[in-house]
Amino acid sequence: MGLRSGLRRGWGLALLAALVLLFLTPVLRPPAGQATGGADVRALFVPWLTFAREALRAGKLPLWDPYHFGGYPFLSNPQVAFFYPPTWLAWLLPVRYALSLQLALHLWLLGAGAWLLLRRSGTTQAGALLGAVTLAFSGFVGARIFAGHLGLLATVAWLPWLLLAMQWAATQGSSVKRRWMAGLLAGIPWGMAILAGHTASLIPLGIAWGAHVLYLWRQQRDGRVLVQALLALAAGLALSAVQLAPFAQFLAASTRAASPDFEFATNYSLPPAHLITLLVPDYFGEPTRAGYWSVPVFEELTYYAGVLPLLLLPVALRRPRRELFLWGLLMVLGLWLAMGRYSPLYQIAYRWLPPLRLARAPGRFALLYTFGAAMVAGLALSAWQQWRARRPAIRLLWSTAGVGVIAGLAALAATGALFASQHPSDTSGRLWHQVGGWGWLVLVLLLGAALLWGLMRARSPSARRWLAAALLLLALADLWQLSAKFVRLENTAPTPMWADAYALIGDTEERVLPWGLSIFEQNGAGQSGLRSVFGYNALEPAATVALTSSIPDPRSTAYDLLGAGYVVAEQPQDGFTEGERPLTLLGQQGNAWVYRRARVMPIVRLVSQVEVIPDGAAAIARLHEADFDPATTAILPAAPDCQPGTGGESGSATLVAHEATRWEIATESAAPALLVVAEAAYPGWRVTVDGEPATPLTAYTALRAVCVPAGSHTVVWSYEPRVFFAGGLVSVAAIVALGAAAYLMRREAAGA
Repeated sequence: MGLRSGLRRGWGLALLAALVLLFLTPVLRPPAGQATGGADVRALFVPWLTFAREALRAGKLPLWDPYHFGGYPFLSNPQVAFFYPPTWLAWLLPVRYALSLQLALHLWLLGAGAWLLLRRSGTTQAGALLGAVTLAFSGFVGARIFAGHLGLLATVAWLPWLLLAMQWAATQGSSVKRRWMAGLLAGIPWGMAILAGHTASLIPLGIAWGAHVLYLWRQQRDGRVLVQALLALAAGLALSAVQLAPFAQFLAASTRAASPDFEFATNYSLPPAHLITLLVPDYFGEPTRAGYWSVPVFEELTYYAGVLPLLLLPVALRRPRRELFLWGLLMVLGLWLAMGRYSPLYQIAYRWLPPLRLARAPGRFALLYTFGAAMVAGLALSAWQQWRARRPAIRLLWSTAGVGVIAGLAALAATGALFASQHPSDTSGRLWHQVGGWGWLVLVLLLGAALLWGLMRARSPSARRWLAAALLLLALADLWQLSAKFVRLENTAPTPMWADAYALIGDTEERVLPWGLSIFEQNGAGQSGLRSVFGYNALEPAATVALTSSIPDPRSTAYDLLGAGYVVAEQPQDGFTEGERPLTLLGQQGNAWVYRRARVMPIVRLVSQVEVIPDGAAAIARLHEADFDPATTAILPAAPDCQPGTGGESGSATLVAHEATRWEIATESAAPALLVVAEAAYPGWRVTVDGEPATPLTAYTALRAVCVPAGSHTVVWSYEPRVFFAGGLVSVAAIVALGAAAYLMRREAAGA
């Protein structure tokens, strides 16, 4: 009996798994050199996971990336998700397989969480399954797959589990001890969502979770629900501290914290005109087949939840349940916030909610609309199945469908008339495409209404099951006609320019300066074995970016200081081959033009003079002045303990050994000097001189430096970020506490 009961409860989860595998069939077995498509997969996740995998196989933690941004704290980047268990698939399997399995896992988690949440709310199995497939295969998911936003999908996949955990915790009886322990365990989904890496997505997740907590508190009239919520949040933060602590440190030193403003925060707002895509998802086209002709961020503006949720919404309003108001509020709030700069509400939220100042893409708040619509669809179908007053129900159904069909046909006619008036203009293809979209809307409305009508009138259980199955197939067809086209394989190799550039340059400690390259191609430097001044990342080291962007010229002194010996480009750079310090063509091969820069500072060097300029902007301005000589002079924010320059000559510095997290340098000078290393200064780098700790300094606003006495010395720089150790201790303590809470709850339940 127990097995049968378990099978009855689990069939929906198994069906969801089968649907996910069917949906992702094109990417489940990628050949070598390919992976699930999306610009961010090729530009971010493949390079990141490959770099981390290679470091682990060499027996080292990938703490520091020396290949991009002049060096940056790789493991402090939360989107790498190094401590997130599903990421570990990439350490065991080829990266291309791991990415596909992670995608399948998170789509299933998203749908399964919605299924369980709706079933716990008392919906029918068909209602729960409709809500689950609406969420798991929505336009939001399809567009993210198209863009390669795997980290975002991984974080969002925990949204229904956040609510499910709180709902479970709030029903754990009257025992205070048991309620408190349940509150701690309800924090596990929070910890997983944070470790998944896309921290900006935690804001809409937090809004949905907070609204649900208030709903539970209001429903139960029990203040312990609020205490449980605080315990859950604390447990989630503690569980993820191993990633949160270094992230907080990196965020404070990143461009996100350096210059947030309203214009940046509202990039990728949802234009009000795009609300029509909630009915006709590709009204403005789509980027794989028809082309796209609106704001050039298709993935940030696509949140289609299907036609059936909108058809069923009046049913839900006719027989409202308490949850309906919660999900309806999320739908409205999500769209209102998603409009960003077009919405007064977002301007108020931006002023009073500091996290919004560090994020961007308000359009992503429409996730709340998609989630709410999925929940409404599940509740409404369940209510429809249980509604016995046939005549009022059928009247409401056909009234809703009639209004929708008339509106759709009117739009269809208007679109066709516009096409006829403009044919054969350049927009004719677009108008035909829009005609097709309106036609699909009318078709789904009519078929959906017919199936719901049949479901209401059917008398036998078998007929009702078949009609419910047909309704679910219609929902899948509606969603997959948009989303399935975005599931495809793409090549993962970096642009050929990098291989061609490496063939011309060879192995070198000097950095390269990619010029005129798309941001999506920047991380190809590390994949080809070259060290770059630039990179592609959501978080960029602010000091390095300020230095490198100070003058947009490949002959700039800023690039001298970072040891950039070569300029690489995909086309000739004749505009920079004349004037002061001109570029000299080293060679051209295939897709690469490689130039030698005229002045290149050594990667490690001694200087004998120091200028003290506390203000960063003034310091950068000074190094670009004609009378400033970077070969002999360093700029520091404060006077150093040593007094370089008393002996005249700077002396010499020789790189003895160099790994990602360790530099060994031999120095020789007749007088005290300042050793400058052409790599980014960052907390966690420690330095010794002849084995004795020394004080690390920051030169030229962004580079590492240290005082060395006269004579011969050995200087060792090592990256030893204690922040990981501190965060790790908190995470281990959280795991122990959660394990103890689970054990005590189970023991108490067994005793009862």
